[in-house]
Amino acid sequence: MFTKVCNLCLISLLLVGCAYREGQRYDVNNPIVRKFSWFSYLDGNDIRESCAAGSADRIRLVYNGQYDAQLRSYDIFVDKHGGAVMNVRAMNNTGNLVNWSTNNIFGPWTWTQSQVTLTSAEVAEFRALLRQSGYGGPAPQGLKLHSQDFYWIAAGCEGGVFHYYAWNNRPQSMARQGFAGIKFQDFLLKRDKTGVTFRPPHVTSPAERASFRRTGGGRAPTGAFELTVRENGLGGLLNAF
Repeated sequence: MFTKVCNLCLISLLLVGCAYREGQRYDVNNPIVRKFSWFSYLDGNDIRESCAAGSADRIRLVYNGQYDAQLRSYDIFVDKHGGAVMNVRAMNNTGNLVNWSTNNIFGPWTWTQSQVTLTSAEVAEFRALLRQSGYGGPAPQGLKLHSQDFYWIAAGCEGGVFHYYAWNNRPQSMARQGFAGIKFQDFLLKRDKTGVTFRPPHVTSPAERASFRRTGGGRAPTGAFELTVRENGLGGLLNAF
């Protein structure tokens, strides 16, 4: 019993210590740190904590193109004039050793990044596309997000109010339409200058999730996990790595 209690305490300490915060010296750009702070990043923990009356608007979109195949993220920081800077990250999570060097041993597992400036008109257009996609309304509570699925999450602070939403291409009772309702994807990809080709979604089967389908290079996924959308973020972390 004592051992179990100690293990629970250790897990709790690790989760607290692994909360993602924008601007920290070592963040999700580092593949080792990413493994421990990724869930906090998906949850929008840093945005939620800093969201208050008078705080600047910001929105984060993340695409999971099967965790061990492709990840993409779009962090949008709105300025006082209504324009914004959008930081884009994308990676094919295959560990291609062609990108390895002694100066950057984590090269095969790091992001390709780009940055673009959005006009106030573009920000307004994007906000409208997000709202048309369901963002700003009640989150689809109970939606399951498996690491081998294709899904989008959105976390943002607008007018001092935190919002959270998610879309899974695998239809479920609380989101039967899958990706059909998404209106913002083309907007983001059109302005994505990373050069990483978008990995299109397909509906994953129970057998595919159970067997953790191998990627094109024949490499078995490094881990599997499932998250559950709650009212204001994520929960239900199962089998994390």
